[in-house]
Amino acid sequence: MESPRKQTPVLPLSIILAALVITILTFLLPVVSKAVNPLATHWRTAAGTATMVLYVGAATTFLSGLKSFKTELKVAYRLIAYGILAFSAALIQLVIWGMFDLWDSAWATSGSGLVPYLLTGGLIYLGARKFARLLGVHSILTSFWFTFVITLLTGIALGIAAHYLVQYHIDGTDLYIGVASWASGYLLIAAVLVYKIFRSIGAYYHTAMRWLTIGLFGLAASGWHEALNTFFFNNGDTYTDYGYYLIPWVVSGVLLVRASYQFRLLPVVTNAGDTPKAVAEASDRDYIDSIVSVAGLVSRPQEVDDILDELRLVTSGLHDGRTLTPSDKQRLVKTYRQLEAYLGAKDPLHTFTKEEVLGQVTPAFRGLVAST
Repeated sequence: MESPRKQTPVLPLSIILAALVITILTFLLPVVSKAVNPLATHWRTAAGTATMVLYVGAATTFLSGLKSFKTELKVAYRLIAYGILAFSAALIQLVIWGMFDLWDSAWATSGSGLVPYLLTGGLIYLGARKFARLLGVHSILTSFWFTFVITLLTGIALGIAAHYLVQYHIDGTDLYIGVASWASGYLLIAAVLVYKIFRSIGAYYHTAMRWLTIGLFGLAASGWHEALNTFFFNNGDTYTDYGYYLIPWVVSGVLLVRASYQFRLLPVVTNAGDTPKAVAEASDRDYIDSIVSVAGLVSRPQEVDDILDELRLVTSGLHDGRTLTPSDKQRLVKTYRQLEAYLGAKDPLHTFTKEEVLGQVTPAFRGLVAST
């Protein structure tokens, strides 16, 4: 069977190329005359712009891949996507402040940049939490109040530490570090929850969830880098002025673009165009492989354990050259029908049509079950 994951990744490459082109074009923009270091301003603006484009591309790709899923999963992914977009809003402010040298303006010093940053962590956590609860992932991290208290206390602790340990004295630095740490705590917990989902979800979702896990851990690492490096660097330092501190955000943006692409590939690609072989040509391997493939579509594998017991019983007797008996084959066809019914009505993430389920089996087995 053809796997959708073997398709050429045109979409993510297009987003990355767009980010590169738009980033290069920012060097053509004029820098405000009072900028102390115009070249540094250009580089910092370029890094912020690249990150913003990557995050917007990732969020919109996530949102465009939701059509075939159930409402609860749509809500979870929308929360994650909106969280990513919230961070883009923070970057838009950063780009404007840098290009027009507004670091000392009331807008910049009012803390407005903290609001979208905190929204980023909160929304992504709520999306991961909803996803985990939907799949029955048991963890104290799905407790809203536990997570709220833990992340808030972490932010307060680092904010207090910043008040005494920060390497320079600018009003609001301790507040910024505290809020950034609070948001980063949410991001880290969201990444852990998604990892737990990856460990428990069905095989059909593994690639998409693996990349989402990697993307969110990258996002969390970028957040903690942002919070902790502020202890040591400020405007006037090469690391900050030239936008080097934004590089982790750029990397996490690329990872999230890849994660969104893998999610968008999830809708089933069927092989309806294949010409089924004659029923008599269905081998023992056709029966077994087809049922295993269909079982991989189930998002909560534990819910079909009883159904798959029949497959286990039948295959346990296949040794010393023994083949499937007509009775074994009937039992396996019945197993297939039960999986088909579950995927069509009971799976918590996706409602599969009979044609989509058929698209996961071998041509010979497809001809067999389509004719009965």
